[in-house]
Amino acid sequence: MRQLDVALEASGIGIWQHNLRLNQTRWDDQLKQLYGVRKGEHDVVWLDSVHPEDCAKASSIFEEAIACKSDYASQFRIVRPGGEIRHVRSRAKYFVDGKGEECFIGAEWDVTEDVQRNEQLAREREAAEQSRAEAKFAAEHDHLTGLTNRRAFDEAFAHLATGEADTAALCHIDIDRFKEINDRFGHPGGDLVLQHVASMLSTVIAGDEVAARLGGDEFAILSPQCTNERAAELLDQVRQGLSKPVDLDGGSVRVDFSAGIAYARGAEIASLLTSSDIALYVAKNDGRNRDELFTPALAQKLNSEKQLLQELRDALQIGEIVPHYQVQVEASSHSVCGLEALARWESPSGLRLPADFLPMAAANGLMEFIDDAILRRVLFDIKRWSMAGLAVPRVSVNLSAARLADPRLIDKLRSVGIPPSQLSFELIETIFLDRLSDQVRDNIKLIRELGVEIEIDDLGSGHASLIGLIELRPDRVKIDRHLVSPVLGNNLQQQMIRSLIDIARALDMTVVAEGVETLGHGTVLADLGADVLQGFAFGRPEPAVATAARLMLPRQTARQRAL
Repeated sequence: MRQLDVALEASGIGIWQHNLRLNQTRWDDQLKQLYGVRKGEHDVVWLDSVHPEDCAKASSIFEEAIACKSDYASQFRIVRPGGEIRHVRSRAKYFVDGKGEECFIGAEWDVTEDVQRNEQLAREREAAEQSRAEAKFAAEHDHLTGLTNRRAFDEAFAHLATGEADTAALCHIDIDRFKEINDRFGHPGGDLVLQHVASMLSTVIAGDEVAARLGGDEFAILSPQCTNERAAELLDQVRQGLSKPVDLDGGSVRVDFSAGIAYARGAEIASLLTSSDIALYVAKNDGRNRDELFTPALAQKLNSEKQLLQELRDALQIGEIVPHYQVQVEASSHSVCGLEALARWESPSGLRLPADFLPMAAANGLMEFIDDAILRRVLFDIKRWSMAGLAVPRVSVNLSAARLADPRLIDKLRSVGIPPSQLSFELIETIFLDRLSDQVRDNIKLIRELGVEIEIDDLGSGHASLIGLIELRPDRVKIDRHLVSPVLGNNLQQQMIRSLIDIARALDMTVVAEGVETLGHGTVLADLGADVLQGFAFGRPEPAVATAARLMLPRQTARQRAL
């Protein structure tokens, strides 16, 4: 028995025996030490030491074992006299002793370290699971907006395209003029706009629909088991949510977007992304802030446009984009005083006018190359005409806003050797003149130092504002052709044009009236104070060879040649 006592003492296990009839419990010294109490041999102290939160459950388990006369097993907390809380595991068996008394004999031991270790392991497992969940979320979601990212979207789309869904629709969304928002409010402002759009997409989707940021300002909504009507409904809800301007540091902005919708069944679902991209392209090219539903006709149209775009790129390479020149004449004498170089495409299939290719060029970043091609050809023609002994008037060449903001513009102009006092740059897209950037101001200053004059188009159209005129102080302004056309017999129109001419006079600017279709228009405009006239009444845009022929007759007025 001494060996057993030593073994129990070493193990920390305490022994107890409970007599059911007498309701008396005896503890050995090891158990008393475990509980931290000194009690008499038959004191019932167990529940007095059990943690209050564990009393009811521990008592219930023991009462059930007594009622069933079955083995007893429990684990609970005890509170030692000093307030220390320990975890105890208890095991017992029912038996009848030699006197016929029903008893339970059991053992208890301290498992606090085991419990704490298991709790720590559980916390570590939970933290690891949380970390894995966060890593999975980060891998599948865009860090800025919280939407599904491109990789996870592609996986969802690939799974959908396996054929498990009967139908599906895809809304491909692109924010309109997002670059302008970034330029005006900086990237923090742009990020807020992206987050705002993302929140709208998250709000409208339901069920198994997926909203994703595909990259930049490009988003998508993938809707399994969806109809065209549901796709249109989603976009309407997003537009309603975006109808209120977003407040940013430095002002507010209303966010518009263009969207391409594609709808497919069965195996055709795999082509949804391509189809919606085609529809989005058409939506943006046809006016923005609109939705376009994909049809096979759209794909055919896009293929034709892609072919035309490639032909335009080739035309720039082989020199088919050339200037045609329209004469400008003195309002008083009708003698030639200037030329405007207008872009034309001399293709093998015939002459193509600007409306046929300039919008495509602007949409695909080719305006700089067209501007450069026209300028180089103009300089070549001027040199050739001068060597032939012709009196070459000032030539006006269009310059896009994007190129005017190019920090490399002046170096490019210097490299082509512009003759002083021979050129005038006509600024188009003049709505930007109200907010000149430092780069644009510097470029205009250096352009003038090269001996090139500045003129702006469409005075009176609402684009060339007084703020822009005062800020830029161009050498020459053009009265918009839409104001010139109805001037005959229209006193109100004449008063308006006279007022515009007076403003230009006050700012020391030469006034050019364009769109002069008849000599009668020319007479009225001259009487109103216009300095220079341009229009079909004096000549249509012509190739360089025909223009040279005009310049060979310096003493003959444009009116005489027109007659």
